[in-house]
Amino acid sequence: MTDRAATELVQLGLTRYEAKAYLALIGRDHGTPAEIARIGQIPRPRAYDVLASLAERGFVVPVSDARGVRYRANAPDQVFDSLLAVRRRDLDQLASRSRELAIELQTRFLDGQGRGEPLDYVEVLRDPAHTVQRINRLWQGAQEEILAMVRPPYLAPPASDEASLPERPNIRGIYARSLLEDPRLVELLEAYVRLGEEIRVSEEVPLKLTIVDGQSVAFNMPDPVEDDSSVTTIVVHHRDLAATLRIAFETLWESAERFPAPRR
Repeated sequence: MTDRAATELVQLGLTRYEAKAYLALIGRDHGTPAEIARIGQIPRPRAYDVLASLAERGFVVPVSDARGVRYRANAPDQVFDSLLAVRRRDLDQLASRSRELAIELQTRFLDGQGRGEPLDYVEVLRDPAHTVQRINRLWQGAQEEILAMVRPPYLAPPASDEASLPERPNIRGIYARSLLEDPRLVELLEAYVRLGEEIRVSEEVPLKLTIVDGQSVAFNMPDPVEDDSSVTTIVVHHRDLAATLRIAFETLWESAERFPAPRR
């Protein structure tokens, strides 16, 4: 109880030593600084200034007699009303200053709109887990169309029985033929077809690419020095770039083979 009460007193504005001293006093009629230091586990040299501070704030009153200065605690209902009044005054002053500051900064904020960084529409992703999450968010936010070109490495593919696609957009994907060497990926692509994705396969897919709603593009840039495991993903929100890369997608789409191949 004492520890919890001390913590709550600190939250109301007392220091930890002040809270301990007051709690030590309310359990007795009065006490000397030395007694309060011992009961409240306060360093004895600090007890004098702690009790003086409590007296200034109305939590305790000094009582002088032949034995020296002693302190008596005031009733909690009295001191708490006073403490809350002080806190309310502080909060009122803080609220008033916050309103004034908001007005001051609003003008600067409005002036700054339209002055974004030159490349604030570009995201650079290097962490594979973060990349997967970001691409998933792009897909889930699509409203009309997703165009995808997929080549190894295939990051974190789901199991075929866990495959899912956004319901709203039309989805077309071009996959590198080398992915079909993995039976699990074949099952995954078949699951995507059942969910509505149009899939074609190409011998060469030069770039791992996603185009969402004709305005957002994500593509991988393998490190030219290191191996394919070191990849940077660039996300660009730019309609002109999306339109340009769409031409490349459509060109490759026309020459790619349907998946699964039609039965003869």
